[in-house]
Amino acid sequence: RLEMGQTLYVWLLCACLLFWLMGVHNRLMRLRARALAILSALEKQVLSGILPVQHRLVASPADTSNNASDEYRAEWLKALRLMEEVWAAPRRDRLDMDAQQQRTESWAKLMTAWSAWVSAPPDLAGPCVPDSFRLEWEASTAKAIVISDALNAILKDYNEGVSEPPACWVAHFFGFKVSALIGIK
Repeated sequence: RLEMGQTLYVWLLCACLLFWLMGVHNRLMRLRARALAILSALEKQVLSGILPVQHRLVASPADTSNNASDEYRAEWLKALRLMEEVWAAPRRDRLDMDAQQQRTESWAKLMTAWSAWVSAPPDLAGPCVPDSFRLEWEASTAKAIVISDALNAILKDYNEGVSEPPACWVAHFFGFKVSALIGIK
């Protein structure tokens, strides 16, 4: 049988454990909310900053007569459409490993196609990519890279919080999962 003093210590221990659990849960929720907010900013930059460039380019006639340049442009547009599908797709968990991997892969394909198109040899009319378009594209992608760096910093903190014992037990119980960093460079 517990005495009054012992019961008090048991209740204090239970209260401390409960407050610790709440603190761990709230920290993980805060980190996830920050990551989702920055991911939203990145998605906004991609969907409203980068993809409209595609629509303006598609709406305008091709400025090149070089068949090789047209092939590079077609590959770039194909990669851009894939990126639009991946980034605009609704997801249950936006920080899911697969979702982050798909975003990273679509970005890598887009940048590979962009590099090939920009570095294509110029024809008599000039460079394959008009300078104004190239500058606008580079400014939009630079913003996306800065935002993705901020997202990766938050995701590193979040992943540490989710994977460190004993917080990992709380994270597993509440369904927090490690998220992949996004590879936008």
